[in-house]
Amino acid sequence: MRLPSLAIAVCLAFAPLAALAQPAPRNAPQAQPREREATITNQSGQTLRELYAAPPGAAEFGPDLLGSDTVPDRGTFRARLGTAPCDLEFRAVYQDGTEERRRQNICQNRRVQFGDPSIPLREVTVRNETDAILLQVFAAPPNAPGRGPDRLGENIIPAGREWRVRLGRTRDCVFDVTAVFEDGEEETRPALNLCRDARVTFGDPNAPRREARIANASDRAMREFYASTRAPTAWGPDRLGSDLLPAGSAFSLRVRGAACLWDLRAVYEDDAEEVKQGVDLCRQREVSFDGSGAPRPPERRVTLVNRHGAAVQEVYISGSAEEDWGPDRLGEDVLARGGRIEVAARLRDCEADLRIVFEDRRGAEERAAINFCETPVIVLRPGWTLADRLDEGESADTGPRAGSVRLRNGGDTPIAELYAYPAGGERGPDRLGRTVLGVGETLDFAPPDGVGCLAELAVVFRDGREILLTGLDLCAGEELVLQ
Repeated sequence: MRLPSLAIAVCLAFAPLAALAQPAPRNAPQAQPREREATITNQSGQTLRELYAAPPGAAEFGPDLLGSDTVPDRGTFRARLGTAPCDLEFRAVYQDGTEERRRQNICQNRRVQFGDPSIPLREVTVRNETDAILLQVFAAPPNAPGRGPDRLGENIIPAGREWRVRLGRTRDCVFDVTAVFEDGEEETRPALNLCRDARVTFGDPNAPRREARIANASDRAMREFYASTRAPTAWGPDRLGSDLLPAGSAFSLRVRGAACLWDLRAVYEDDAEEVKQGVDLCRQREVSFDGSGAPRPPERRVTLVNRHGAAVQEVYISGSAEEDWGPDRLGEDVLARGGRIEVAARLRDCEADLRIVFEDRRGAEERAAINFCETPVIVLRPGWTLADRLDEGESADTGPRAGSVRLRNGGDTPIAELYAYPAGGERGPDRLGRTVLGVGETLDFAPPDGVGCLAELAVVFRDGREILLTGLDLCAGEELVLQ
């Protein structure tokens, strides 16, 4: 039967829609999601440090799109966004820690701009005319809820130097600028109009400079040195920095300020401190620190006996809480096989660690937590690091070695110099060298080369007092108290 012509026309009209409505074949390829990209333009006046993107209202922004890169002022960055939706919220973090956000449909406009180039770019030059390092600079309008981020970031401004600080694009002219120094002191310059004068100075550029020679006249190295007019509230920076001032050395101290009276503080390598208050640096050009005002840890002595088959070339004694071993206690000496030697170390606590190194550095042994107050003798033998008794096989100390005398400091100040010489002869060299014999300490002393058993002794105490002993037998094996 033939259909009417109108029915045929209707069927033909709906044929394309029917074809579209048919389900796709099971194995037909699916359309791939489109990769999104955006071009980021930085017109903020600062370096763009971090960049994030997420759908509006998302709980998290995800990873930093810049990674290890940054975008300088007036620079661009091509951000690959994967299969992100068209509508995104972008978050930019600048070098000074401030943030800016932009919401944009990147399907309609792929160029995302941060900052408005029509807004003025504010900068301020900060000069440090103090004698301390300037660590942080804050700048914010007077009516701001806080002082804002640190504008220096990872930078610092040393004494006598300046740095240009970028504040970004803003129509504000008036700022409160605050400087924070390394000793924690703060100084604020309120209500500065940076549109009129984009420069701020901390400290007084007209303040005079003081200079003095600081001498380390002690018998130990100086690790730190401070000079302050605000002590003990604030001591300021360490004037030695990373340097170590050896005993007998000196350095030039340079400070800046109107005051003449300064408090000076030395910290030695054994953590002892010595303070001199009210030093007039307007008149005094040299200041000596001899360590007499710094309490020293007591000296712990121990006799080492070598029962190993090899000589011991180095010996180290260190407090159990110390991070390093310190100096070699043998110095130029060597503890031979079968030999014995007395070594000493200044220790705050009785407990310390001992390390020995054999000749030619062929090996080393060490033992921790030895009580040096209760252990006068340590026998170095195979297994000594684990032995219950460290003095096994050795008798107690019976006095000075044969052919010597034991000198004991019975005075109330250290002995700084010791001379031994033939009767009627010249004094010769100081036998103590750069060491001292502390109060109550002993020294087994044998006749030096060129000096016989019968000799004279000249003893000089640190306070300048001197005693002379004549007709002594330096080989008598007796103890002699010096006072």
